[in-house]
Parts: sequence; C-alpha cells; structure tokens
Amino acid sequence: MNNNFYEIPNDWYNEFNNNFMNSNISNNYNNIDNGLNNPKNGFLRGNLFDNLYDPYKNYKYRELKPKNKREELLYNILMHNFVLIELQLYLDVNPMDTNIVSLYNKYLMDKKRLCDEYERGFGPLTMDGLNVGANSYNWVNSPWPWEVSK
Repeated sequence: MNNNFYEIPNDWYNEFNNNFMNSNISNNYNNIDNGLNNPKNGFLRGNLFDNLYDPYKNYKYRELKPKNKREELLYNILMHNFVLIELQLYLDVNPMDTNIVSLYNKYLMDKKRLCDEYERGFGPLTMDGLNVGANSYNWVNSPWPWEVSK
C-alpha cells in the first residue's frame, strides 16, 4: 500500500531515472570552466552560469544604478552574496572542482572586505558586524541597510 497522497506508479520512477538522470543536464555542470558569466550580469539576470541560463521570452533585465557610495557598496555586497550562493550550489554537485573552490574563496574575501568597508563608513550590516563601540551599542544609531537615506 502506498501511503503517499498521490499514487505514483513505479514505472514513473524508472522512466525518471533513465531519462532525466542520464540526460545532458548533468553534463552541463561538467563543462563549467568557461561557462561563468561576469558577476554583475549574472546578478542582474539571476543566473551566473551561461550554459544554464534560459531567458524568458524577450525579457530584458533592467540594470540597477546606485545613487551614492552607500548604495554602491550594498549593491556590490548583494552581488557577491549572489555569486557565493551560485558557487555553493555548484560545489554541492562538484565538490572537487578546485578552480571553483578558489574562485569561491576569492569572492568570499572580496565580500568580507566590502562588508568591512560598509560597516566602517555606514554602520553595521548584521548583528555580529562592528556592533559595540567603546561605550555604546551601535546597531540602533545608524540607518539600517534597507532604510532610504536622503
């Protein structure tokens, strides 16, 4: 007796394993060396990998334009977070790819540098980032990352 809400025939599992798992999708990940887009374009379109990107109809993504140094730093931090997540997902499937591991470490160091620069100039980004000053708790004193400053 099948206890699943939906009764899935056993043949479906065999068909899935034969068609999907042996398809070219897994091969796309193996040829990734030159398949990375630059971080800015990958961030704007939502996919870092050129060979896995499938644009939606004639949709053109809009480029974001920071208005000041604070927004520029936040934009770069978000872009680096996106790249790190994309690379983490890739490394979940290919943990021994040393090129991607070194690229991941490079972006991680760059993100830490950007976060430090932002926190020195505009206050903490997270609860563990430069929170406590010499005599006071700094988190509530500066504008929060999502607040608009005019």
